[in-house]
Amino acid sequence: MAPTRARPMPRRDRVRLIVFSLIPLLALGLAVVAGLVAQRRGQARAAWLPPSMPSHLGFGVMNAPGAVGALNAMRTQNGTAWEYRYQYLAGGVNTGNGWETWNSPAGQFATNYLRESGNNGYVPALVYYEMAQSRGSCAACPESDRDLANLDNSHTMAAYYANWTLLMRAIGAYGKPALVIVEPDLWGYIEQVASQGNNTAAQVPASVASSGVADAAGLPDSAQGFAWALLHIRDRYAHNAILTLHASPWGTRVDIGSDKRGPAQLDVTALATQEAAFLRTCGLAGAPNGISTFDLLSSDLADHDSGQSGLWWDPTNRLFPNFARYLQFTRTLAIGTQRRVILWQVPAGNQYFDTENNTPGHTQDNRPEYIMGHLAAFADSGIAAVLFGPGNGGTMPIDARHDGVTNPAPIATFQCDRCDTHTSTYPDDDGGYLRIFVGQYYRHGALPLPLSLTSGSPMATPAGVRATATLAPTSPTATAAATGGTTGGTTSGTTGGTLPTASSATQRLQNAPCLIMVNGIQVRGTCSGSFAPAPGRR
Repeated sequence: MAPTRARPMPRRDRVRLIVFSLIPLLALGLAVVAGLVAQRRGQARAAWLPPSMPSHLGFGVMNAPGAVGALNAMRTQNGTAWEYRYQYLAGGVNTGNGWETWNSPAGQFATNYLRESGNNGYVPALVYYEMAQSRGSCAACPESDRDLANLDNSHTMAAYYANWTLLMRAIGAYGKPALVIVEPDLWGYIEQVASQGNNTAAQVPASVASSGVADAAGLPDSAQGFAWALLHIRDRYAHNAILTLHASPWGTRVDIGSDKRGPAQLDVTALATQEAAFLRTCGLAGAPNGISTFDLLSSDLADHDSGQSGLWWDPTNRLFPNFARYLQFTRTLAIGTQRRVILWQVPAGNQYFDTENNTPGHTQDNRPEYIMGHLAAFADSGIAAVLFGPGNGGTMPIDARHDGVTNPAPIATFQCDRCDTHTSTYPDDDGGYLRIFVGQYYRHGALPLPLSLTSGSPMATPAGVRATATLAPTSPTATAAATGGTTGGTTSGTTGGTLPTASSATQRLQNAPCLIMVNGIQVRGTCSGSFAPAPGRR
């Protein structure tokens, strides 16, 4: 029997079948598109943040050249994914001992640090502190007077702009994002002078066009013109450089970080509003056509660990100074300048591990514990990153003392009656506190920065991140990898809102060839003579 032939499907039915078969595919496509749109919305970037910076709260640490292995070990052993490592550039622009001489050829030191950071997965951060240590007409003056005299000295400033250009060229050649914290104390001294007049950098004298430097030609001879010159040179040679304008917590002549007066005597919002208005005249607004602006603010919390200075912030936020007041000040600054803030030189000591017994290199502080327990409060205050590092000989989060694992008896200190009872298994000078808790932070997912600082509710700290948890830390597998160079920073503060004074200490340079100690940082170079430490403003 011959097979029967299927009747052809009517054209109308074929069209209907094709349409019906495409509906699921169309729905799937629409779902994918909707998902992508939602994902894009979920990844919206925080306002006032450079495009090359992550849109989450980041962490970094002071780390000397050649000590990057310690950070890599933390990343491998504990998931401590530090994003930034920082280093001072200091020594003066015309002394023959500046950073440009620490390696050969001139400027190679910065190039090496940039490359070492990038090759190991870190954003390099350079603290450019050159004005106070440069030679000028006021060598014996207090630091504030010396800074301002050098700023207005045409010979000094000609060398200064050449030095800054050398750094910008090095960063430009590096090609990747690099953070530069620009003259952390100088802006505070400029602000103190400006506050006696119209609160503008335009009224503070500086050698800019008068320096004779081509890249500064046509710019006004004022501190405002100085800011524009630095920015213009960055624009010419290093578009990848992320520059911070320093917001000194004492620039208003009231030191928010040490003043013990309460809100009835000290209006912190008014002070921050005043400082924000001043900072807007320092390269944040009103620049001539073609000149960019500073990308971020920076602020340093202290120049000594609290266990060194005896100056503590109250973590209960009842006494002053305290954390809530500082965050109120910072948030007001961020909103008033429309800039996020980088906290750096944040003490690394803690009151958690036995290791911290206030002996040299193991001095206590409570800032790391407070920060790690209040992450959302810091993000909501405009802070984009926290960079830990000692000021003057304080605690380091690596084994800078080379004394291995230490667990002495607990001690009684501020609001801590022998509460540092946790036994450390790490050789780090902080007992491993930062490697453990910053590692825990990154393993649970970094905290996104709020899209806006003017609206929205406070965000919760990610689950699992606790600053006071009792941990059973992962045992270190390679003690030697957790060691590295020593680092340093600034000097101590005053109370009662009095005008900060400069340190009279000096740092001696050793015989050539040698390891130059700059703020406690060991760098190789040829050295002779002596110079004042950086920075020393409190």
